[in-house]
Amino acid sequence: MSARLNRIDRATVAALMAASGVSASSAELDAVMGALVRMQSAAANLLQSSAFDETCERFFRLLEDDAGQGAGR
Repeated sequence: MSARLNRIDRATVAALMAASGVSASSAELDAVMGALVRMQSAAANLLQSSAFDETCERFFRLLEDDAGQGAGR
């Protein structure tokens, strides 16, 4: 199974946040975008996983590894 990552649009995320009544600074929006990119990358990586039981643990491990390396920032 192949996964195609869709680019996360910053303007769309900002509009969604504003529509929900949340005002965010540019730095806060950068943090949200970084988190979304890391989650999308980790989720796409899980598509390659063979055993369902390991997916949750692997997802959070991938997120922690990326956060520790400063990915997406």
